[in-house]
Amino acid sequence: MPTPVARLLSPAAMRPAILAIVVVLAGCVAAPPAPSASVPVVSLPAGWVGSAAEAGSPVDLTSWWRSFGDSALDALVARSLVASPDLEACAARVRSVRAMAREASARLGPRLSLVGAPQQNADGRSTYFQSGLSAEWNVPLPQRQSSIAGLAEAELQGALADEQAARATLVAEVARTYFEMRAAERDQQVLLQLSALGDERERLTRVLWQAQQLSSADVDAAASARAQARAAVAEPAAHAAQARARLGVLLGDLRAELPAALTGAAPPPRPELGLTALPADLVRQRPAVRRAEQSVFRAAHATGLARADTQPQISLVGLVGLTTAISGPASSSLRGVFSAGPAFSIPLFDGGQREANQQARHAEFDEATALYRKEVLQGVAEAQSALIQLDLERQRAAAALAAESAAQRLASSTDAQVRAGLADGLQRADVHRIALQASRASLEAVLAEQVAYVTLFTSFGGAALPIAAP
Repeated sequence: MPTPVARLLSPAAMRPAILAIVVVLAGCVAAPPAPSASVPVVSLPAGWVGSAAEAGSPVDLTSWWRSFGDSALDALVARSLVASPDLEACAARVRSVRAMAREASARLGPRLSLVGAPQQNADGRSTYFQSGLSAEWNVPLPQRQSSIAGLAEAELQGALADEQAARATLVAEVARTYFEMRAAERDQQVLLQLSALGDERERLTRVLWQAQQLSSADVDAAASARAQARAAVAEPAAHAAQARARLGVLLGDLRAELPAALTGAAPPPRPELGLTALPADLVRQRPAVRRAEQSVFRAAHATGLARADTQPQISLVGLVGLTTAISGPASSSLRGVFSAGPAFSIPLFDGGQREANQQARHAEFDEATALYRKEVLQGVAEAQSALIQLDLERQRAAAALAAESAAQRLASSTDAQVRAGLADGLQRADVHRIALQASRASLEAVLAEQVAYVTLFTSFGGAALPIAAP
């Protein structure tokens, strides 16, 4: 007859106690709640300091370069968006992340495998080979399921934000390089006129020297100015060639057909700005802000996944197959096998590993939210700086164009005086040289205005095909 102690230690009597201990210990694995997958609210200014632009209704950023009214630029941007190696790489990255998202989703579903492996009885007397169809399904508890899906979505949206950043950078680089190429071509034409004017001035100086009205020093000065004017023509030609090479890289083909060089005297395009209303909230369209936003979401879901690791894991498993004895008393026997049932794992003690993992994930979430706030604030500051710079460059361009117009009127008046015999050729050459120098200054000022315009829309995240908000 078993003693009372033996009765207490019997397997039948211990089952309820063991189950109670497991439940109590599992309940002791307390985990802090995962943070909400939402970005913090960042206060934005109601207006722009130091700029004429005001907060107002949204501005379309999808085709800002069309405001220049330059069909050649429009065509280059369209071609670059199709053939750019950078965008091709980004598109491949997005496809990869989409596939990984499907893979993460598939891990939550059931799996069926054809398996086979040798087995041995516990007594070691018989060996047999077991094969068949094995099924397994890790029951996706809500916390783990939502965390895995959220991580995959955050990775996808982050890749789309990177693609948007590449598109915005590409469009900006194409526009900036195109403007630099055209400015160099226009500058070359002005320098060719200055060179021809230098030839004419040297000729007139020699004539007056031969008439003993000027000294040989005046002739040397005119010859030196003529040589300098001729040498200066090569610099913008080189700049234009370099810009064409950069456009070839942006288009993904160094042999790509580019717009023909300018030969006329068409003025550089100035955009129809339409910037009377620019809401500060536009900075949220910046790819960097969207990337920071997805980092917050990713960190939140990673924290949720760390919390799910502290919870029980339940699986449903099954096997349908055959067992063939290889050695032992029942050698060569064949019989069917069927097994099915639940399997579970309840974390009890790991030395603080899961707790440390949760603390690390919570710290990463705090870091991501801080960096998001910084990115928004930095975006507003960059946009405000770009607005101020654009206002400044517009004023400089207006002043330079006004000075050029005044110099051209003076040149026309001097031409009339020469025809009336009230001025000589040297006076005319000097006045025309001043007018051409004013033209160069206005070209430089308009280029600075164009580049400032590109920088402004880049600071607001402008690009060709904006991604949808997640």
